[in-house]
Amino acid sequence: MKYLNVLVLLFFYQVSIAQNCDYIKKLDTIYISFKKSKFNIKMDYPEEKNGFKNKSFIFNYKKHDENTFQFEFDRNKVVENKEVNKAFLKKNKAKIITIKALKRIEYQDVACNIFNRLKIIYIIDLTEKKHNNVMLYRVISTNLCYVKE
Repeated sequence: MKYLNVLVLLFFYQVSIAQNCDYIKKLDTIYISFKKSKFNIKMDYPEEKNGFKNKSFIFNYKKHDENTFQFEFDRNKVVENKEVNKAFLKKNKAKIITIKALKRIEYQDVACNIFNRLKIIYIIDLTEKKHNNVMLYRVISTNLCYVKE
């Protein structure tokens, strides 16, 4: 009887992961929360003459150096940054993902299907808090999608 209960729980766990992955793949706009840590790195480039700073956000996937996701906030490609409050975060809660939540999904699926160039990707930078607001940066994905033949 115990084994039957465990099997039923495992089945529902797998179904919920698959539904979560399918939901994320269907989104056209994704928000990724960023917290600086040993495995999540934010690089600020030197300030330009007009006061603009380019940034890179690097997330290590499953703590392996060869499996990283990198996003760039670059003035020459996309310029959109703004402060958002808690109401905005609550409103878009279903679209906010964390790299930790993606660890259950294959790296290749994430790189090819979720972080592709057709989606609009924003980084919610939790390291830059101003008056209880956080910074939101529209970024582009610099991840490569390798296709197996």
